[in-house]
Amino acid sequence: MFWFPLIVCFFLGLKPGMLQFLESNCGRMDSRALQNTNSLAHIHEGPWMAYLHAGGKFHCGGSLINHRYVLTAYHCIQHGETLSVRLGEYNTATYNDCNGNDCIPPYEEFQIDKAIRNKDYTRNNRFHDIALIRLSRWVEYKGKLGCKKPLKTIYKYNNHKFSHAAHIKPICLITDKSLHSYIESMQDFKATGWGSRTRGSPSRTLKSIPIHRLDRSECRNRYMVECGSGQICVDHEPGVACGGDSGGPMGHMVRLGDQTVYVQVGIVSYGNPECRSPSVFTDVMNHIDWIQMVIRRFP
Repeated sequence: MFWFPLIVCFFLGLKPGMLQFLESNCGRMDSRALQNTNSLAHIHEGPWMAYLHAGGKFHCGGSLINHRYVLTAYHCIQHGETLSVRLGEYNTATYNDCNGNDCIPPYEEFQIDKAIRNKDYTRNNRFHDIALIRLSRWVEYKGKLGCKKPLKTIYKYNNHKFSHAAHIKPICLITDKSLHSYIESMQDFKATGWGSRTRGSPSRTLKSIPIHRLDRSECRNRYMVECGSGQICVDHEPGVACGGDSGGPMGHMVRLGDQTVYVQVGIVSYGNPECRSPSVFTDVMNHIDWIQMVIRRFP
């Protein structure tokens, strides 16, 4: 796990409660997941991950941002695909997901009420490659929000013991645009998704891969298209931003007093067809006004 070395509330001169998020009590995960350095995500590492699929066939990733909306990429839903959204997924090969004796409850399926695409999207360079999915019903967050220690097992199902430490929770989006320069100063992130490591089938298990910010000129020179201020150019090991990773979140841990939360910074947009570096992500904070406008219009 890569950590930004400064404590946010100290760096900004703010009290933790003054930092503005789209959803309160967001970005919390089990303390064990915070220590994960493997390419496979910890079973409690991505409680906000959304698995977009058509009849069970994986299509794209996304992130839960509040009780009704999933954030993803425009190009994931541009052709009117009939998709469903699965929350609480980890290992797509099993219904009851476990890591040893550590298990999470089964995933939950949601239908899509409407898909709202950013009308300024441009296909040639994927500017504004961002979309929101409004789910057909309210999402009940699963797991105690804001817990500082792993929770004890609270129930059994099919002889499996489950913890609600991390299952379905929203990711954090910073809404205070004055912090944009702070976000741009972050250099190291993690991207999570079920994309393949090579050109092939998607990963069955959620991946968590470290990535590093590059100057936009690196992506501009590699792909011979403009990489604009609403995009982030990143370096990574082979297999990131590959088939199936589109729409998934790139984020960073931020410490607020004695709490640590996960903030989404980017959305996987496009990369090398051979799954090599560099890749381009949509800058979330650059589009936060649009996100808030959509949510206000269709609450």
